Amino acid sequence: MAGEVDPQSDVSLMGGRARTLHLKTLRKQWQIITLQVVATIALVWMYLEVVSTYVVNSIDHTRLFDTLESGMGEIPIGDWLTGRGRTGLARFYVPIVLGLSLGGSMALLAFQSPRVQQRIKLGFIIGLMTLLIGRLILSWVPSMLFSLDLRPPTEDELRTLEWPLLMILSLLILFIYLLPVIMGTRGIWGLSRRSIGWAIGFTLLFLGIHAILTFPLIKSQLGDWGSNLISLESQVGDPTVGILGFDLVTTEQFSLILIAILIMVFQESGFGVIRYLEYAYRLPESCKRDPEYVRQMDNVLNGHLRHTAGFLLITGLVTMIALGFHSVLLEFVRASTGSQWAAQVSESIELSLTYGLVISALLFLSLVAVLRFFVPWQRVWGLIDSMTKRAQEPVQEKEY
Repeated sequence: MAGEVDPQSDVSLMGGRARTLHLKTLRKQWQIITLQVVATIALVWMYLEVVSTYVVNSIDHTRLFDTLESGMGEIPIGDWLTGRGRTGLARFYVPIVLGLSLGGSMALLAFQSPRVQQRIKLGFIIGLMTLLIGRLILSWVPSMLFSLDLRPPTEDELRTLEWPLLMILSLLILFIYLLPVIMGTRGIWGLSRRSIGWAIGFTLLFLGIHAILTFPLIKSQLGDWGSNLISLESQVGDPTVGILGFDLVTTEQFSLILIAILIMVFQESGFGVIRYLEYAYRLPESCKRDPEYVRQMDNVLNGHLRHTAGFLLITGLVTMIALGFHSVLLEFVRASTGSQWAAQVSESIELSLTYGLVISALLFLSLVAVLRFFVPWQRVWGLIDSMTKRAQEPVQEKEY
């Protein structure tokens, strides 16, 4: 009986058909969609964290709109869209939805045929020109034709340009603030490395410029404008965030660590999707239909999801430990010896300043470097990886 039964096929089925590595099928696979959703969540979370740390109540777009309105007149964009009148992060909720929608539309446009893209771009340009000078042309040209008098536009006719110019200027300001969200969404769902790079680069550029402008010597030269910038204190406060009962970092430091981790999650997930799809696209046609290649792609995508969650979580914890390593050592000395020396060192001004974090990180790196001679890290990680793979291997039934 056993010899009369054909072996079961290993080809995974989706909707009754054999799965392949063609892009139309692979892009609908749950691992790819999960990576794109994770990248989008990391992008929005990163943007909100940067905004809450450096921008809100300091240099956010609502303050710029208030200045623009006081100098040039009422802004044609409604407050419900710009977030004016709200407080805190609520000012950015609707603009973020607008940025996600615009980035998603740009990603959808990227998958259209060149003819459709050209028509949409041409329609956008014509619509923009109609919005800008349409009312002026409709009032100025018929007036000249009916009066048979070639003349320049009057002041009332030129005033029709104020509303569209203010509209375009307001949208431009809003889109500059939302540039990381727009370009990041386009890169994730439009499979564009350049757009993902733009989103990360613009965020890092803003953080770098903000750090330079908030340097005490430069900030003092900026006057009243510089006083609006939010700057981190040079003297580190008491740690309030930690693990296992040890307070390692302050809330501000934890925000910076979270921003860095979210940037890495966004980068790894976004670039990972593009990298795997490019690999599948370059495979020969016979390999795309091979069940073994399909199974290998599943394993790679599942491993990428596990490593993204595991290693980045470990990275965040290790960073917190490195920044607060001196407090861990001093707490250990205080608990074991009861000496006042630990309390005196913990109150030292060197450890209270920002370069005290560098000292703490160097101590942690020195300890890890010493442990490398006693603990075979590569062998440990190899053992963990082999145990994981062994647990995932299906149990094969014996044939009689």
